[in-house]
Amino acid sequence: MTHIVQAKIVDAEAIGLFQTRCWEQTYRGIAPDEFLDTTTHQTRATRWAERIANGSRRVLMALSDDGVLLGIASTTRGDRAVEGLPTLELSTIYVDERAHGTGVAARLLRAALGDEDAHLLVFSFNERAQSFYSKHGFHPAGDSQTDLGTGLEEQRWVRQALPRASSR
Repeated sequence: MTHIVQAKIVDAEAIGLFQTRCWEQTYRGIAPDEFLDTTTHQTRATRWAERIANGSRRVLMALSDDGVLLGIASTTRGDRAVEGLPTLELSTIYVDERAHGTGVAARLLRAALGDEDAHLLVFSFNERAQSFYSKHGFHPAGDSQTDLGTGLEEQRWVRQALPRASSR
């Protein structure tokens, strides 16, 4: 069984290592080698510790019964909707390739977003991720842009819940 827990600052090192492994699994041969080779797990761990400490992101971890990190998700919330986008953004979702197809990503997504409207960025080439997001109610919205770190094209996707019936 998988448990979803809120990350703490002490988890930042494990999250940095995990993110580095996931980027190697998913993006090696697609993202520039220079970017992957120079972005260390220590740099990522420091960034995660800052995000958790200052509350700029809500960070969730999916753990197996024996405590193995299977996935992470993080969200940010803006003060107001920008350019018609929902205020909630799925900033990160990574699942170890050994846990692909097990439902871990869906559980993380539900825990991170609930039923709220949300938006995210996804690399244009990542058909697996796009299929997952589409299955969970997201659709492309707007123009593509270039990710500054990798130089890869990414697209904004949005999920808007159905309007709730008013109670009269």
